Amino acid sequence: MKNEHVQIKELALMAILTAMCVALRIFKIIPIPNVQPVTDILMIVTLNMGIGFGFVLATLTMVISNIYLGFGIWTIPQILSYAGCIITVAILSKVLPLKKHLWIQLAVATFLGWEYGFIVDLGMAIWGGIPAFIAYWASSLLFDTYHAIGNFAFYPILYKPLNIALERYKRGIT
Repeated sequence: MKNEHVQIKELALMAILTAMCVALRIFKIIPIPNVQPVTDILMIVTLNMGIGFGFVLATLTMVISNIYLGFGIWTIPQILSYAGCIITVAILSKVLPLKKHLWIQLAVATFLGWEYGFIVDLGMAIWGGIPAFIAYWASSLLFDTYHAIGNFAFYPILYKPLNIALERYKRGIT
């Protein structure tokens, strides 16, 4: 019975976080392309809840938000790109004192803005080869920089409240 209770709480948390990410992706807080807090949320969630939780949240966020924003050949690279970002966070958390230092997290979150765009551009190269990758990368570099700057700006705002909420959640299920 206790296991079912934990699963229901975990499902509820996933639903709340997915709804938050989808809403923040669709209804922009700041009207600048690629500036949204979803990458930061995924990083904080991955650090607190683990890589599997991060993968599911990223996939649900992209699939559900793309129902509204539009599906296309870019959807799979977007999902894979967030998977790459989550893997980066998971690996860096094993080799660096990432969870203990906000400034390291801030640097990683900023980097993830460029990583996300690079992987999406790489994924789009499947349909057009190296010339397509170069074209996508060159044309998206400014937008990826917006993404990185947005991550840098949003992370300190989200860091404390999201960490507190996830810590309370974890204390409540043990």
